[in-house]
Amino acid sequence: MKKTILQNATYLFISNFAVRLLTALATILVARYLGTEQYGILSIGLAFGAVAGYFTDLGLTHTLIREGTKPNADIERLLGGALKLRLLFAACTTIVSAILIHWLYKDQILRNAVYYIVIPTVWGGALQGVGVAYFQMIEEMHYVAAIRIFSTVITAGFLLLGVLLQWPLCLLAIVYGMSSLIGGIVSTRLVVHRVPSIGGFHSGLLNNLMAFTLGGLLVMLIPQMSLLVLQRVTTLKEVGYFSAAYRIPGLLYQIPGTIAAAFYPRLFHLGAVNPNEHVKLLGRELKFMSIASGALVLPFAFYPDVVIKILFGLDWVQGGSPVLAILAWVVVFQGINFPMADALTTRGFQNIRTGVLVIATISGILAYIALGSRLGAIGGAVAALIVEGVLLLGYTVFNSRGWQILKIGLPTSMVALFLTTLLTIILKYLSISHWIGIISAPILYIILVVVIDPEVKAEIRRSCITLSQKLATIGKKDI
Repeated sequence: MKKTILQNATYLFISNFAVRLLTALATILVARYLGTEQYGILSIGLAFGAVAGYFTDLGLTHTLIREGTKPNADIERLLGGALKLRLLFAACTTIVSAILIHWLYKDQILRNAVYYIVIPTVWGGALQGVGVAYFQMIEEMHYVAAIRIFSTVITAGFLLLGVLLQWPLCLLAIVYGMSSLIGGIVSTRLVVHRVPSIGGFHSGLLNNLMAFTLGGLLVMLIPQMSLLVLQRVTTLKEVGYFSAAYRIPGLLYQIPGTIAAAFYPRLFHLGAVNPNEHVKLLGRELKFMSIASGALVLPFAFYPDVVIKILFGLDWVQGGSPVLAILAWVVVFQGINFPMADALTTRGFQNIRTGVLVIATISGILAYIALGSRLGAIGGAVAALIVEGVLLLGYTVFNSRGWQILKIGLPTSMVALFLTTLLTIILKYLSISHWIGIISAPILYIILVVVIDPEVKAEIRRSCITLSQKLATIGKKDI
């Protein structure tokens, strides 16, 4: 069991981190090339595209995994039904999106950019989602990795070419959209090659779909609503600063996020057959996700000016650094919130999770309006933290075992994070070189975690022993 989760986590980490890294690098180049205002326009199109793309799923990924992990599942009919529903959703989403874009955006350049991103993204997402869900369901994450990396390489390559050839904004928008469509076609071909007899329809896909639909929509909408709301209450320049800074936590979270994705199918199984082991596994997931999140956040929270200067240039430092310093802490909250949310979903309490998401979304919209209109990008960053805080409170209070899961998984990372934060503040106060601080902060944090938690120490020892045994085996074979 542990071997499967570890392998799948490794595949997902490689794919998600590689995808985010390539996307981030391409985005940095585009941001430097376009400038704050035009990059703000592109960011609005990407946010709209992410929202529209979700409507080709509407929770089908979750119900497909749920039904597909049951004994004697009819995979052909499940995939056939999922593909039919996704294509139907894509057609409806295309029509509604075209109407909304025409109605919402009066500026012709902005309108065209959103069109060019959204329409291909909708169809690409519909096709790509079937493959990603299928290979996640059968726990063959290397195919998920291949699909995501292929699509991202296409995007990054064309964007790099666009910057070198100085393409206009609208042509760059077309590239973003078309890369998703190409990835969707490749994803579908992989599934058809693996399961050539796809067809029919499985009614189990529709069981409790609405709870997953609303819950998934809100999960997707929460990070996107920041740009969608901020564009209405502040300037495009502030939107550009916020979007650029928000890319970095999005990249960082992929490292602990891969842990959650790898645990997800196994948690569904234990949630149905063994509630006590389900809680233990969640506590273990939370521990390692929160540790990973804490190690990642420190350099970006305390030395954001260095990061912004290197990635985006001097022109972005004044507006982007304080935003990144706040947004970096979103990663810590997400490392806690995702296991707590999965604790509800994998026990059949998706309705409760959806209710918490509704409260957080409403709170977020109000916070982005109130703070964004007064403080611009900085206000948006504070609002993002408020949303995550509401989610953590809700997932804990409305789960009868919420406090138990936190007690198992959280103390180590929080104690180590508090002590490392104090040491990092002292280093900054003493005017120690920022490079020393950037390097030493995560190292000190990991050392404290190992000293405090014997389980982590034992896990590292077991991993080292296993690795040495494998290397010894390989050496004997070579001899």
